[in-house]
Amino acid sequence: MKKGLLLLVLIACVMIVVGCNKKSNTTTTNNGTTTNTDCPNNSCEDEIQYDFGGKEFIIMANNPNTADPFNDNYEGLYQREKQENQKRVEQKYNIKVKYVPFPASASWGVSRDNFIINSEVTGQPQAHVYNIAASSIPVLATAGAIVPVGQFYEKYAHEQFLTYKKEFVKYKGDYYGYDDSYPYVDVGLYYNQTLLEELGYTPNKPTQMWLEGNWTWDTFEEFVRELNTKLDETQGKYPMGGKVNDWADGFVPSNGGFYLNDNLEIGVDRPETIAALEKLAELYNTPGMWVSEVDYAYSTEEKWKQGNVVFNPGAHWHLFDPSRMGSANFEVGYVPYPKGPAVVNGTAEYRQITQIWGVATYVFSGSYQDVPEGYERFVFSTEAIFKIFSELMYFGDLEDTFVDLSIDFLKYYADEESVDAHLQVLDKAYNEMLYGLGEDAFSWATDSCLSMIVNSIKERNVRAQMTILRTKMEGLIEAKFKE
Repeated sequence: MKKGLLLLVLIACVMIVVGCNKKSNTTTTNNGTTTNTDCPNNSCEDEIQYDFGGKEFIIMANNPNTADPFNDNYEGLYQREKQENQKRVEQKYNIKVKYVPFPASASWGVSRDNFIINSEVTGQPQAHVYNIAASSIPVLATAGAIVPVGQFYEKYAHEQFLTYKKEFVKYKGDYYGYDDSYPYVDVGLYYNQTLLEELGYTPNKPTQMWLEGNWTWDTFEEFVRELNTKLDETQGKYPMGGKVNDWADGFVPSNGGFYLNDNLEIGVDRPETIAALEKLAELYNTPGMWVSEVDYAYSTEEKWKQGNVVFNPGAHWHLFDPSRMGSANFEVGYVPYPKGPAVVNGTAEYRQITQIWGVATYVFSGSYQDVPEGYERFVFSTEAIFKIFSELMYFGDLEDTFVDLSIDFLKYYADEESVDAHLQVLDKAYNEMLYGLGEDAFSWATDSCLSMIVNSIKERNVRAQMTILRTKMEGLIEAKFKE
């Protein structure tokens, strides 16, 4: 009943917040002319007439069924508008847009990178456009499998992309991706409100503390240490649970730290990062504080799912995945990671990852650069491919996106306060590039970057381990990305 009554208020608040940043539907160009951005990507007037002879325009998508607007399983907003865009594009260019899957052996990450690289460098491109995680851009760009497309942004890119997404597809000053999705923060701390209420607390106390501006490392630590005096480890109950690296992935940017940025600058030994890892090491090594028995392939502690752990890190989609948080039979609240001291004192910016692999985007085949002059109207070129793809996109009002997210959050979160807290950090996303180093970064081999971060916390030797890790990362960067 409460959710139903307050949903309209919540949506109104979202619309007010977004309205403050709402853009006009007209854009003034460098020469002073004004164009109507309701016409997709200012493409309604073209001096060139294209005819690609009915060729297929191939988009290799993570899941073609959910990406293709004409598929019954399409997911996302603006299905009708995207259908109209596709019909218009197919007629205008005389092409057939086709969404195809990656092979099962190229499901994601390194295997997908290798598939794209092998296809492109052997002169057998499998698509004009590829769906990837942004952390893959450095390795694909270095291999020459994809091409920078930033030079086309001024002519064809939508203002919304340039404002919100552009920096997520950047590598060494060039831009490689394009898409119409908003890069929002989907991670945070999920907590058992039912258990907190049983312990005598207001069920959503952590979220209230965030909304009041009082959710910092200090207040978080004070709270979990208090919980530790009330929860009996011998009965399998703990304040904290979940994978150590998931906690680190949230605490590091909540203090303005990072592991590796898009300029390949290493941040594992920066003071903000060290402070985050040392804080977690202190908590991890407190008896009875933290259980971490979950299999590395998943994200949710079994004892959390059983209702015996207060906090577990995760993403909102975990709440409808039964292998993660979907089997929880208690009230679940959401709170962002607490703010670190560098953020509190104003020397760093609060940030969070979207997902550890980075945002999803689309990149462009490196096989279409050498088109003979005068043949651009009949033979696919990089510019034509980008132009066509840009006209398939549909950038709706961000109010629609945020309202859609709010409604989805409310399906799974226990209260509107949790939804409000999540909305407050939606735009705090940044692009962590560590996993772009490949299996040496994210495998569970004892000498991987991920294992070194985890072990530095467990063994409480953060500074020494991060010094070693920096040297390792320097070697990986030299080997993978040397020009």
